[in-house]
Amino acid sequence: MFLCNLRRSILRINSAVCQSYSRSEQTVAAPTIDDNGSVPVSPNVLSIADQICQLSLLETGQLTKVLRGRLGISDMMMAPAAAAPVASSGDETEAAAEAAPAEEKNYFNIKLESIDASSKIKLIKAVKEIVPGINLVGAKKMVESAPCLIKENIAKNEAEEIKTKLSEFGAEIVLE
Repeated sequence: MFLCNLRRSILRINSAVCQSYSRSEQTVAAPTIDDNGSVPVSPNVLSIADQICQLSLLETGQLTKVLRGRLGISDMMMAPAAAAPVASSGDETEAAAEAAPAEEKNYFNIKLESIDASSKIKLIKAVKEIVPGINLVGAKKMVESAPCLIKENIAKNEAEEIKTKLSEFGAEIVLE
């Protein structure tokens, strides 16, 4: 837990430093990349990292306060992005479910779950017509690789039409 908090603090401080650099007029040269595809780390940075790893919990808290002050980072910048949800009792959950109206989805993903082998050829032709830019070979591979997504983010009306059309050819379709 201690190391996680330390990492978060260092990452936030690093983010604030990067933001202050982006606001300044200075230009920074792009880092060089070695043969392994990684950016070499300077010995100065490695020694600082070693020193930070040796700090106690109290010293880490003090370091965080000093860096916040020197870099002008407020506590608001250091706040976590989202809090963990709190467990509630069953009564509260039921009341919240009743109070919130059920939202109806407007867009769906069309998923081919399974096919009927006897009408496979007709289904392949139907998929070819439905999916734009796909050829017959691509449609065949798609049908044979069921379960798979046929189309994504389709309006409700069009998704229902596609589902009924493919179901006529023995396909089991799920709208997600």
